[in-house]
Amino acid sequence: MFHTTSQLPPFLQVTCSNKAGNYTKNTTFKKNLDTVLLSISSKTSYIDYGYYNGTSGQDPDRATALALCRGGVELEQCRRCVYNSTLRITQDCPNQKEAEGLYQDCQIRYSNNSIYGVKDNSVQLFLFNLVKVEDWVGFNEALRSLFDRLKMEASSGSSIQKSAWGGEKVRSPSMDTVYGLVDCFPDLSYLDCFDCLNQLQASLPSCCNASIGVRLAATSCQLAYELHPVYAPLPPPPSPLPLLMWPPPSPPSPSPAHGTF
Repeated sequence: MFHTTSQLPPFLQVTCSNKAGNYTKNTTFKKNLDTVLLSISSKTSYIDYGYYNGTSGQDPDRATALALCRGGVELEQCRRCVYNSTLRITQDCPNQKEAEGLYQDCQIRYSNNSIYGVKDNSVQLFLFNLVKVEDWVGFNEALRSLFDRLKMEASSGSSIQKSAWGGEKVRSPSMDTVYGLVDCFPDLSYLDCFDCLNQLQASLPSCCNASIGVRLAATSCQLAYELHPVYAPLPPPPSPLPLLMWPPPSPPSPSPAHGTF
């Protein structure tokens, strides 16, 4: 069951950027943004691989939006999360031309600039467990081996799915296995996905050293690990689809010379 706008859960993290400028109601960009967010929410009913994209309109009023479910999220959770995110993002960012929001199970971003296939390593979220592991040396070796493998698997994915998850044995008598997952927006190239994940992995010692559980999310990628499995695989992806173009809305009717809005 989906939420109404008054019941939408808050994002874990939301960024309303003023770099690209602002918009007002009844403008062409606002109508293009509404169109593309509606198209993405409607695709949740028939696309089952967890990645949704669209664009509407022409420059300089073009709106592009991308939504991605965390690897391993069950399909119904994924669909609900993306649907909610398309409604919540304009509720939290009511007039910015560029914004992104992160839920537990998915993330969404939109812009009037080209973001399809464009890497952004800006870190948006640090979450970590305050409990520390006792044998950090053995644990760190397992993490390095795990994420070195998962980075390559995810980066080698298709244009509609770049996710990988798995486990790694820890050489320590106090613990058995550490489980991790990584995701990139699948419109990224192999090198851009790998570089984004590599930067997140490199930040682990400084941000969350020795924590038993971590989640790091950048605009274009994310990684997480726990001492228990944190995934339930989505269905295998079908053949890649191109970026979907939606027709621009009809031009607004001329406004009267006098009066109020």
